[in-house]
Amino acid sequence: MMGRVAYTADVNPPRSRPVAPLGASPVGDGSETERPVHLGRPRAEDRTPAILEAAKALLGELGYDRLRIQDVADRAGAGLATLYRRWPTKQALIADAIRWHADSGLPPVADDPKDDLLAVFSGMTAELCGGAETLPGLLAALRTEPAVAAVVREEVLLPLRERTRGDLARILGAEHPLLDLLVDVAPGVLMFRTVVLGETVDADDFLAPMLALVDALTRPQTC
Repeated sequence: MMGRVAYTADVNPPRSRPVAPLGASPVGDGSETERPVHLGRPRAEDRTPAILEAAKALLGELGYDRLRIQDVADRAGAGLATLYRRWPTKQALIADAIRWHADSGLPPVADDPKDDLLAVFSGMTAELCGGAETLPGLLAALRTEPAVAAVVREEVLLPLRERTRGDLARILGAEHPLLDLLVDVAPGVLMFRTVVLGETVDADDFLAPMLALVDALTRPQTC
């Protein structure tokens, strides 16, 4: 009887070459490292300068109370989610914007202390009398937003007072009995006239008597 010929099926057929996932190195090239695929907007830190610049500009245009995080995102060309990942609150965003610009708020020290003092006073009048809402708009926040208030005092007001005191000390002497009082005269008068009284103060008209006051204190006292 003729034996039957047996046909044995290949139970382990060769599998096709695997397809590498999107962004990965092809299989078999000796590299097992996958290349990351970046989708969506750039990372938040890449847009930090533009966002903080936009926040500072809008703070001057709108004031603290009217400023919205959405406005900052629109101005900076960033997604709202990008801002909220980095700054969960408006207070945190504005605090960082103030820190970001704090170093540029004072003019450099020069040789003539009176010229230096004039430059500092000019910056004050420009900030308070030039139509910007930055400092006036932050006044309410100084009372209601402790985080913002701490940054304004430490990063803006304290350096301003120290710089003014240094310039006055170079003019009047570090031991002048009225030195500490004079440090607050110019910003105090400016704030009272512009914010409390609502006056429009002309920079030249304001600076002249301030410097005249300093000059008068440098003259020898006569009996």
